[in-house]
Amino acid sequence: MKRLKQLLDYINNHYFFDTTKRERRQVLLVFTLSIILLAGNKIYSLAHDYVNVIIKDSTYINYLHMADSLMNTAKDNDTLNRLDRFIINRYKNLNLFNFDPNIADPDDLEQLGLTFKQINTLLNYRNKGGKFTCKDDFKKLYGIRYRQFQILRPYISLPEKDTIEIYYSSSGKTNNIVSNSSTKKSKPTDDTTKNALFKFDPNFISEEDMYRLGFYTKQIESFIKMRNDGKKYYTKQDFAALYFVDDKKYKQLEPYINIDLTKLLGHEAYNLNTITAEELVSKIGMSDKDARKTIEMRTALGGFYSVYQLSDCGIEYNLAKKYSEYLFVASSFKINKININDISEDDLKSHPLFNAKQADVVIKYRTEKGRLMHIEDLRTLNRFDKNELKKIERYFSFK
Repeated sequence: MKRLKQLLDYINNHYFFDTTKRERRQVLLVFTLSIILLAGNKIYSLAHDYVNVIIKDSTYINYLHMADSLMNTAKDNDTLNRLDRFIINRYKNLNLFNFDPNIADPDDLEQLGLTFKQINTLLNYRNKGGKFTCKDDFKKLYGIRYRQFQILRPYISLPEKDTIEIYYSSSGKTNNIVSNSSTKKSKPTDDTTKNALFKFDPNFISEEDMYRLGFYTKQIESFIKMRNDGKKYYTKQDFAALYFVDDKKYKQLEPYINIDLTKLLGHEAYNLNTITAEELVSKIGMSDKDARKTIEMRTALGGFYSVYQLSDCGIEYNLAKKYSEYLFVASSFKINKININDISEDDLKSHPLFNAKQADVVIKYRTEKGRLMHIEDLRTLNRFDKNELKKIERYFSFK
């Protein structure tokens, strides 16, 4: 430090005598920073060499890998739910071994950590002719958790879904690489295996049979939950409307869907949106007058969204309630909505959901303020009650 000070004094006295004090300070600051940078670079080089020597020791490398693994495990545990953590902790105490789910006995399955319910599901699947052809088939077994499958996967004595076959020439060089998934697609040899087709009623089909039809665990869980919540399937189209049933799947299953409404409801039932006036009289017991009112209202509205709309047809409440027990509206039925901004004044006044005064305020709003963009625009007119607005929203669009 003493020599550096002498050097700075020498420069200051011999070279900067023609400069101002402020300029000399600026130059000295730049010079000092340059010295620090040069010294820092040397320090970094020495430290880098030292770290390289340390890292060459495999023990330190192992420590680094261990620390990295612990950090990743902690990060994973933050995102695990309670069930996944339970599965991981449970499998820490099990001695796993290779197994074939097609032949493993219940004792082996229990030692592999499967629950009593999972074992029964697997055995029922096998008893009905089901077969596991690859590792991923085991994942699709109803009740197998994803985390559980990931742990068991290395021990499943089945091929991967897409295996690679490598053909060698006599010289030992690779000739062709062919994926079994594109060149060898095995087909079930009997109709009881997975994806085999059979008649079923979506209102009563079991979880195991849903799996046999080719649905995945999450899809089956969602299906069962909706059914437990009260969802009913009155028509084939109701089943087709499920979010996980695409056009291809429905086309494949449609001939096998067999809905028994008598079993579902305890008696015969008829579609309110397709039944004729004559059938309302002969099968439901309606009077000719009530049947005519029902058909007229259905035509004017474009269809019913609920059997409880019978009371809107001018039918006595107790009779409407009695008739509704023998009628249903398919959940898949879609109403073709009318744009409230495009309907003419005459059509609006003749529509069953509007009286003359209500139609007038709507036309006045459109004339003075423009298009109605939301049901709330109707609410601001103070001419419609809550129930009326709900019905209008079913049949009219706003844009």
